[in-house]
Amino acid sequence: MADDTARNYDPGLVLDLREQPEGGKLPTRGELRGRQQGLPRPECVVLVHGFNNHTGEAGERYYGFRIMQCRHFGGEHGDMAADLERLLGDAFWPGDADWPGPLDWLDALVYPAAVHTARDAAALLADLIERIPGLVRVHFVAHSLGCRVALETLDLLWASGRLAIGSICLMAASVERDDVAPGGKFADLLAALGEAGSEILVLHSRRDKVLRFTFPLGQSLADEGFLPEALGLEGPPPGMPGRVSERRIAGANHGDYWGHQDNEPSRVATREAGAFLKLGERVREIRARDPEAARAVGAARAID
Repeated sequence: MADDTARNYDPGLVLDLREQPEGGKLPTRGELRGRQQGLPRPECVVLVHGFNNHTGEAGERYYGFRIMQCRHFGGEHGDMAADLERLLGDAFWPGDADWPGPLDWLDALVYPAAVHTARDAAALLADLIERIPGLVRVHFVAHSLGCRVALETLDLLWASGRLAIGSICLMAASVERDDVAPGGKFADLLAALGEAGSEILVLHSRRDKVLRFTFPLGQSLADEGFLPEALGLEGPPPGMPGRVSERRIAGANHGDYWGHQDNEPSRVATREAGAFLKLGERVREIRARDPEAARAVGAARAID
């Protein structure tokens, strides 16, 4: 998959919150990049990777997600990959460390700092999203600690009121269940989003060793509760506000959600995410609404 990503991953829109490809701090201001970053798009599905992914690893995950969506919903249209680029926006944030190769395993030690980076990244990501030309409605697919980035960003976007909030898919969420329970940190946001018609899908797995063992300790060290339970491990707490649905992904480990791991949990997770977001329908709407642009974009690199 890594070789295929290097050859074929060419995102139409990048929301870049990194100063360097691996490790580093958040920049003063984010940057919109990509082949189509100047093109207006009324809707955008923002993809947010999780903890401990450098730029190449995050790109591999985003590329895997595209491949799976084309397999699930592409039908006989070989140009779905090109049309997807008019819908997706890939966010990159520094939730990793820059250790020498043999010490990469030490990245787990930066988790407490990454929790705070996830929180601080929200203002930059919200600003970038609001700068996307022509944007009316934003959706999210987030994984792991990227779910914290997404929720913090949604809090700011909702307060701003400039954009409509669509569907939100949280995969293996490194978010405390107490934070999304009644009275929790995000309870008011979730209730407001639900009243506005936004829907949330929680994909979770009790086989997730990262969320079972690493998450509680990391959150405690980050002063974010004492040995809390993860949303992505146990699923939504009783009474979670909003229009929330869930799906347990049988046998899924923490990295089995984006599609770059070609296994059954990954296939199920990507199919659930794509169906929830109605990606096939949205791509067809894009093609019908603007066929000339669809043909132009179709000349770009395609995914086999």
